[in-house]
Amino acid sequence: MTRPVPIAPGHNDILWTPAEGVDMTYKHEAAKRPVAWIVVADRGRARIFETTWPLGVQLAEIETLVHPEGHARAQEVVTDAPGRFAESAGGPHYGEPRTDHRHRTANDFAGIVAERLEKGRNGNAYGYLVIVAPALFLGTLRQSFSSPLAKLVCSEINKDYTQLSVHELLPLLQTELAPTAVH
Repeated sequence: MTRPVPIAPGHNDILWTPAEGVDMTYKHEAAKRPVAWIVVADRGRARIFETTWPLGVQLAEIETLVHPEGHARAQEVVTDAPGRFAESAGGPHYGEPRTDHRHRTANDFAGIVAERLEKGRNGNAYGYLVIVAPALFLGTLRQSFSSPLAKLVCSEINKDYTQLSVHELLPLLQTELAPTAVH
């Protein structure tokens, strides 16, 4: 049973009772859940794992997001002729757009992954977030995070582990995260 707490200092007449199972910290903010989501991604695939924090001995894959264009070659997705496009300064231009295929697919998929992580954050599904991705996607994903989501990131690993099995991934993560698991 949680006990009622004053809404504001000096206002003991107005009390609020936290929801069942929600622990309160000194600042009267909900304490972080001891659950971590580990996102192992590149611009074509994102695997979301769940574990206890600090990193436990089990890793459960809870979801896989796939972006087929991310692993496709530019010739398979882009038309064969340079197109006509508008830019902010001046009229129409001919040629290739300024964003190449790799960056465009990374931007598109980063938005999808960030949206899924935001949904988990809003549902209080995790209290810690670890991102494992190659440099291009890591930077793009970081830019697509909201401020509250970015605050949950406790570690970033600049590696491409998307093709590894859970059994191969866990010892690598334990080694990489050992210094940061003191949160």
